[in-house]
Amino acid sequence: MTIELPLYSKILMALINLIAIWLVIIACRYMSGKKLRWTFLISIIFMFFWVDFAYLARLIGQQRPDLGLIFLKIAWSASPLLFISIYFLVVFYLNKEKEHLVLNKIILFSGVIAALTAVFTGLIVKDIEFVGIDLTIIYGKGMIPFLGMAFFFMCAPLYFLFKEYIKCSPGEKIRIEYLLVGILIFYLANIIFGIIFPIFLKIVHLYWIGDYSAIVLLGFIAYAIVKRELFGIRVILTTALVGIIAILLALDIFVFTTELISRLYKGLTLIIFMYFGYLLIKSVLREIELRERIKKAYEVEKRARAEIEKITEAKTQFIMATQHHLRTPLTSMIGYLDLLFGGTYGKVPPKIKLTLQKFQVSTRRLIRVVSALLDISQFQMGKKVVTLQPGIDFESLLKEVTEELQFEVKTRGLYLKYEKTGKIPTIKADPEKLKVALFNIIDNGIKYTRKGGLLAKLQIIGSKVRLSIKDTGIGIEPSQAKKLFKEAFARGGEAKKVYGFGRGIGLFITGHIIKAHKGKIWVESEGEGKGSTFYIELPVG
Repeated sequence: MTIELPLYSKILMALINLIAIWLVIIACRYMSGKKLRWTFLISIIFMFFWVDFAYLARLIGQQRPDLGLIFLKIAWSASPLLFISIYFLVVFYLNKEKEHLVLNKIILFSGVIAALTAVFTGLIVKDIEFVGIDLTIIYGKGMIPFLGMAFFFMCAPLYFLFKEYIKCSPGEKIRIEYLLVGILIFYLANIIFGIIFPIFLKIVHLYWIGDYSAIVLLGFIAYAIVKRELFGIRVILTTALVGIIAILLALDIFVFTTELISRLYKGLTLIIFMYFGYLLIKSVLREIELRERIKKAYEVEKRARAEIEKITEAKTQFIMATQHHLRTPLTSMIGYLDLLFGGTYGKVPPKIKLTLQKFQVSTRRLIRVVSALLDISQFQMGKKVVTLQPGIDFESLLKEVTEELQFEVKTRGLYLKYEKTGKIPTIKADPEKLKVALFNIIDNGIKYTRKGGLLAKLQIIGSKVRLSIKDTGIGIEPSQAKKLFKEAFARGGEAKKVYGFGRGIGLFITGHIIKAHKGKIWVESEGEGKGSTFYIELPVG
């Protein structure tokens, strides 16, 4: 008759096996390093052999002593193999395999010899007998050397872990602590309940504690994996739920159900549940893996953004330094030119005056470039650049700009005409910044017009003042027209051919200025070579 082992023994056995299977899945999916992963899987296999065959020996040994003895020998042969797998697990984890080549070979060879001796001879386990339901082992003559060898296998990885623990980083210390605690509890439980109690004190009814202490080692390994963020709490909870339900179903089948047909139906239910439970855990793992990828992508994007911010800050500092070191002397140059034209230094000859006028135009253009660079940096940093004032005469500002550009227009042999429809009301504006915007629009048309000229029209459209500036220039591609006011340094291919020294910042600044005035700016063109018409609409104020 088969021995009826306690219910807690069956539950613990099922729990240990489920956790071990779960760790196999996690190791295959997440553990990095081929050697480390395979060693971990092998150690779990040896743990299966040790725990399960020791359980089977207690379960059927009284009815079949011969088979029980074979099972127990298999369990004992797995113990040195488990110890050496733990040793190599630590060695690979610490990357110390090349430092202890001789020791590695000695432990591997002696462990295999010990395992073969345990399973094929009676030198370690000679026989078994039962006192009630408690299995008692009759040990062979080789038990003491076997235990000494096993103790050596146990001490070697602990030595490496303690040695590494002393010099490693705080983060690594935590992971080593998990390994140390799990291994020490596992070792101590086996020494006390698997060696001292049954061999020296003849207490055999607690022998199972040493075997089942494997669950503690598995638990600490699992916790260490969690701390390394290979999976999250959702995986743990999902797996625990699936495992608990599976255990309850298994107990119902093998403990509380006696009819064969009912067992078959319930067994089929258990198989179906395990399959869908596997799919559930797999879906959770896939979701977490996807989140990890998103997290890594976010970290890459975050680092890239930080680098961009550094570059932007360097660019801003450069622009501000350029503005400071260039605008001051340029302003002084304009001041001296005004004094020359005003007759402070006497009458200026006509030829020299023409040259000085060209010099004045170029200097003012440079001042606008420097100011534009500063404005770009201010706009990009989100600072307030435009200060609106009520009662600004839009028409007067436009006339000032067209008069200032007359010299440039005449030099190029073009025309610049101005028309208006009705009386133009005042607007709310920043006069200096709006003049910059108007200058940029008209100057842009002059630069890219080879013959003909420009016509500026000012009119009222509803509650808005609309300025249209039509030129007979090179025209604009539709795709390029969308970028002119949105991207700095954006210039079309034809524009670069006509005017190679263009900066591509004037229209970008203009777009920001008009937007700050709560206005609207756009351009229309029928295509290359057919001219362009720029529109500015500002609310009447």
